[in-house]
Amino acid sequence: MQLTAEFAPDRQALVGGSLRGWQHHAHEDALARTGPVHPAELPNGLEVLVTTLGLEATRTLLGDNRLSKDAAGLRAAMQQQLADKGRPTDLSRIIGPSMLNTDPPHHRKLRALVSQAFTPRRIEALRPAVERTAAELVAGMSGEVDLISRLAFPLPLAVICDLLGVPAEDRDQLNRWTAAMMTERPELVVPASDAMVGYLAGLIEYKRERPDDALLTALVQARVDGEHLTPEELVTTAILMVVAGHETTTGLIGNSITALLALPGAWEALTTPEAVGDAVEEAARWDPPVRVTPHYRVVVDIDLPDAVLPAGALVMVGLGTAGRDPVVHGPTASRFDPTRRPAGGNAALGHAAFGHGIHYCLGHHLARIEARAALTALRERFPDARLAGDPAEFPRDDKVVPNTFAAVPLLLER
Repeated sequence: MQLTAEFAPDRQALVGGSLRGWQHHAHEDALARTGPVHPAELPNGLEVLVTTLGLEATRTLLGDNRLSKDAAGLRAAMQQQLADKGRPTDLSRIIGPSMLNTDPPHHRKLRALVSQAFTPRRIEALRPAVERTAAELVAGMSGEVDLISRLAFPLPLAVICDLLGVPAEDRDQLNRWTAAMMTERPELVVPASDAMVGYLAGLIEYKRERPDDALLTALVQARVDGEHLTPEELVTTAILMVVAGHETTTGLIGNSITALLALPGAWEALTTPEAVGDAVEEAARWDPPVRVTPHYRVVVDIDLPDAVLPAGALVMVGLGTAGRDPVVHGPTASRFDPTRRPAGGNAALGHAAFGHGIHYCLGHHLARIEARAALTALRERFPDARLAGDPAEFPRDDKVVPNTFAAVPLLLER
């Protein structure tokens, strides 16, 4: 496929936060109708290809071993491209040897080690504490408040920091570093990621000397075939869990509640746990908390219908068009419908919001617990909650991978 500059004015809008409200839905879906692959430029100058595929094709691509996540290969390709353009070649330290940026067979070891510490039993045991924290946050809200800063952000940040064993006094700083790292702006990304590496390396050594019941200690102690995580693997895994553990869940909570309050009758219909669970899945499908996956590198040419992903290219797989696939969801695919029942009756099968294949999100169960807890707590205390403005005009955060609102004003009355 010959990539043209036909959509050059919108290249950054594909992967940035410049579009407001739900405008990016129409933008992505319109691009999908013109073809499956589109060039885009990240704020740091990297040229990437962004896909706008349907659900089945997206899952197939995410499972294709011709897409590499190897950290060394990714860093080399990125730095070469930036050097060729005369741009700074410093990169975020999150592009390191965590399970997110590793290919098989080493990926199996890393995922197995993290899975030992991140067990379903450990995560399910967090449910009462998550629900209690959500209720406490909602209890402190009244009048006109910002959904993001008062609930969607502090809940997952508190949960992941409690899980990892991060002291309460350090959590706001971790969030500031994370927010800077998600912008892909070198002047913000590099110092923030270096600072987070230094902090987490120190915290890991503290846990090594003073073990506790938290997840960082479990990661230090975990082993597969007699091997522990290396110091670099530990730090990059910790960064991944901090960043992914609250940035994306903030989007899931904020996007879910905003969509429900914007649809007449949807908030009032959240009367059962099943209805809440279905609403979270529909929001994940319709307005996913991750707009595009982090970078892949194409190892060998990949043929797509009407396009080719050429070897050497950097690719970010779009997840929005995958969920809003009319082949799967019919003529109402572009509408938010919390009562939607896809084929098979399992709403989780109707989207790729948590990825697919070997890099499927390990924290998906915790994210769902948190989102359901937030919706339930807010709905029970404020059944008449409403948006203070037009959600189509609410600004999105200026971040590349996460798809989150910067602010969502609510009017709350008991």
